[in-house]
Amino acid sequence: MQSIINIPYFGEIAMLLAAICWSIAVIIFKSASKNLSPLLIVTLKNSIALLLFTMSFLLFDIQIFYKGLTTNDYLKIMVSGVMGMGIADILFIYALSKIGANRVAIINCFEPAVIYCLSILMLGTFLTTQQFIGFIIVIIALLIISYENDASDIDPIIKKNGIIIQILAVLFSSFGIVLIKPVLSKVAHSVEAQLWITYFRLFPGFIVAWIVFLFQKNKSTLLSPLKKSSMLWQILLSSGLGTFIALSFWIIGYTNIEKPPVASIIGQTSVIFIVILSYFILKEKISKIRILSIFIAVCGVIVIILK
Repeated sequence: MQSIINIPYFGEIAMLLAAICWSIAVIIFKSASKNLSPLLIVTLKNSIALLLFTMSFLLFDIQIFYKGLTTNDYLKIMVSGVMGMGIADILFIYALSKIGANRVAIINCFEPAVIYCLSILMLGTFLTTQQFIGFIIVIIALLIISYENDASDIDPIIKKNGIIIQILAVLFSSFGIVLIKPVLSKVAHSVEAQLWITYFRLFPGFIVAWIVFLFQKNKSTLLSPLKKSSMLWQILLSSGLGTFIALSFWIIGYTNIEKPPVASIIGQTSVIFIVILSYFILKEKISKIRILSIFIAVCGVIVIILK
């Protein structure tokens, strides 16, 4: 398995595959959020993904516990899991249910900017002039979608709150992933170790989601939609494709791309797939402004990865 690391653009390919798989999962999550609470979706998806990882590790003889890290490294992974797989995911699914898949996808292009700033503060990582220009272009795309005049399509207050919630999700998620970049760099030689970190990072998110869910007074009401087999299949498919497969590719890509902001921006190509799929499957409106935002965001990504 180690030989595939030497494939040209291995990290970039993994990150692009993560974007594609995640885009499909987001569309299914959005559909499921019409009947299931965001908290329950996160609780179930983390549980299912954790089970799939455990089964895969046993099947492919990958060690359940990786011993090559320090206590501080394990602590960083746990904090990252709470931030990214717990808090950020709950906020993300909530925003998704309120403002739709294509708005969330475009707002999520803000993530590279946050990761860039955090990478400077926490890792001392700087972009080249070309990459910085691409970063600015992506920010412009975010500003355009934020100020879109779409009052006839969505309540302005709901839109404003949804955007704020999604930005908070990005902040938590970005902090969590930048925090473990040094840990991932230690295991850049091993795909198995990278997958293990993905697996171990799920545990805190799994625990946080279940603790919050168990404190809900209306648990039986929240669980009642799962009586429909169609809902179960939606959760199983989106969890497997998104939290299991896409997350694995994302961590592998992030590990094997030297600069965190570059990895994040490649991951944001998911905006293209999400907007297209949301139009054809969810019947969400695509305005000219959103098309312009997508075009500008993609241009920014191209500027950043062009060598």
